[in-house]
Amino acid sequence: MAPPRAQLIQLVPMKRGGSEDDNTSQADLDLDFDSAFGDESEPLHGDLGPSACMQAPARDQSSGGSRLRPPSPPLAPLRRRKLRSNCLSLIGIVLGLLVVLAVIISAVVSTTVYWTKPQAGGAEPVDDISNGPFIDLGYATYVGKALSVYPPSDDGGSSHNTSAAPVDIHRYLGMRYAAPPTGEQRWRPPALPHEEPTLQKATSFRPVCIGLEVTPHPGSDQDEDCLFVNVWGPANVVKSTTSLPVWVFVQGGGYNANSNANIDGADVVARSNGSIVFVNFNYRVGLFGFLGVPADNTTTSSPPEISANFGLLDQRALLEWVQKHISSFGGDPRHVVVHGGSAGAGSVVLHAVADGGRDEGLFAGLVAESLYVPTLPQCTEVAYKFWRAVDAVCYKSSKESWSVATALACLRLQTLSVLQDLVNVGHPLQYHGEDCPGKPLFYWGPCTDGILFADRPSVAFQDGRFVRVPMLYGVATNEGTLFAPNAASQDEVVQFVLNNFPALAADDRGADAVRKYYPRLPPLPEHNDWFPTLAQVFGELTFVCPTINILDVVAAVEGKASSPLYAYRYAMEDPSTVASGLGTVHMMDAAAIFGPGNVACCPPASYTTDDDNDSNARNGNPGLVPVMMDYYLSFVRTLDPNTYRSAQSAEWGTWDNKSRLVITSGRDQVMETVPDDLLVRCRVWLDLADVTEQ
Repeated sequence: MAPPRAQLIQLVPMKRGGSEDDNTSQADLDLDFDSAFGDESEPLHGDLGPSACMQAPARDQSSGGSRLRPPSPPLAPLRRRKLRSNCLSLIGIVLGLLVVLAVIISAVVSTTVYWTKPQAGGAEPVDDISNGPFIDLGYATYVGKALSVYPPSDDGGSSHNTSAAPVDIHRYLGMRYAAPPTGEQRWRPPALPHEEPTLQKATSFRPVCIGLEVTPHPGSDQDEDCLFVNVWGPANVVKSTTSLPVWVFVQGGGYNANSNANIDGADVVARSNGSIVFVNFNYRVGLFGFLGVPADNTTTSSPPEISANFGLLDQRALLEWVQKHISSFGGDPRHVVVHGGSAGAGSVVLHAVADGGRDEGLFAGLVAESLYVPTLPQCTEVAYKFWRAVDAVCYKSSKESWSVATALACLRLQTLSVLQDLVNVGHPLQYHGEDCPGKPLFYWGPCTDGILFADRPSVAFQDGRFVRVPMLYGVATNEGTLFAPNAASQDEVVQFVLNNFPALAADDRGADAVRKYYPRLPPLPEHNDWFPTLAQVFGELTFVCPTINILDVVAAVEGKASSPLYAYRYAMEDPSTVASGLGTVHMMDAAAIFGPGNVACCPPASYTTDDDNDSNARNGNPGLVPVMMDYYLSFVRTLDPNTYRSAQSAEWGTWDNKSRLVITSGRDQVMETVPDDLLVRCRVWLDLADVTEQ
């Protein structure tokens, strides 16, 4: 049986400093009481008030000694336990208050960061990118630049109306819309962009896709890693509420280069008073965009039909990116106008007939500026280009010694420099591997794959397999002069046509048509006698007649229920190009559409100089800038070039009765009917489309 607690106290040995009668120190008492009362977790009893804390320990006098007797209650341990308990409580309260304070501070900081972080609609232009406007695309967050842009002036040229209120614009440059098409991703359809955990800079243009015969070097503005998109839009965007028309521009370059890259869209957004979103982008070209991979019966790889036309698949991926993300910039994915120039125009026409002409909602309107339609052979017919590439870098003399999979793996292992030096170059082999006397203008290009493009454009349009949307087509008066060699004889004219449309060589009708319908024309300055004829035949065969024939076919298929069709002929004459014998050249209107300071190269000097010394510049070429810009902006905004056209411009009629607008100057636009002799020549080329493969 355990002894009572009072007895336990007496059994504790006492520390003595002298005789048994010596007084016990307070430290000894403290030690004894601590030992006697054991675990602090036991409940304490008795008066713990101030008077109790001041009592001294009592001594037992009945035994005649100085032995301690148990105090009632034990005071020193109670005091320490009370203090310890109070301290613990106080610490707990302080810690709780600190936690609450930390939560409050965190909430305040988070709220402040959220509301001060620039959203899609507002930040001042600063050098620190972390303070620029942000856009969250899910896979990456990009920071762009805030601009304040005066709208282009009604006087034209590069002038701006500084008396008007500037338009606040957010610009995002060099955002990825697809994964880098390098290494194992070479010659594959574009993949989704990789996720980026850190903030991405979008304040400068990124490299464009490397073209034919370009030497890569560090710091070059061309690269294989090039699938980037640029967006300009108004700053006052309310996400999920703002819904503006979207203008997507597809650059040209003959499918062998990105030649209209990095057009600055700030002026067209400012001219619209912040009423549109403008987009342009890069896509693969040349070897990397249009190497047709032949069938390989020895593997289970994807069919060869989806292993070609990679540049066009890039474009389609961009249009899908716009559908998914453009609302974050304030754009309306249901109102996208896709506008292409040259090969870009050829591209948008191909997208109109892709997938059998099924409307996938990628665009609501189409603009084809200087439409370029080369030969589009079956992909199987240009397989020799693939094997020529393999022979050039993999050191095998016969394709029989390689499977397609092995050969493709070898090509993917090559450095960019090797491929550029030995493969991505022009070659006199243009068709079926046969030699021709001279290199074609554009060695690489799309092919009819049987899946994405079931047939050539001319066939698809005649069969009614195209997307029904309002369309606008434009050509220059002298489309062919920039491309034609300086021919001195009719034979040179014929041979150049056959080089670029090689199937015509096997059909006498082609050479006969050139000789019959294209006699020698009056001479032009600085050129040989047959240059004007060659420029005319190549311009009509490649640009002008495909435009007229498509317009005719669409109008005939659709009848009176057709979506509106608009056409124009650009006839502005710049003194320098006229003096050099070139006239109104291919894509000369681009510098007026976007503004002469916003295109990459060579706007006519007369766009910024009033040759007629007219004070308002309306009778000179500078006046064409606001006229063309407003026609295009009106079509982008309303699918009608008249709704917001410039006050000085003419009413633009539709293609009814083969009517098109002729644009000469800021005050000179008039409707004309396409001349009969041109219609006859275009019909000849339409009848030969199965040979030209257009």
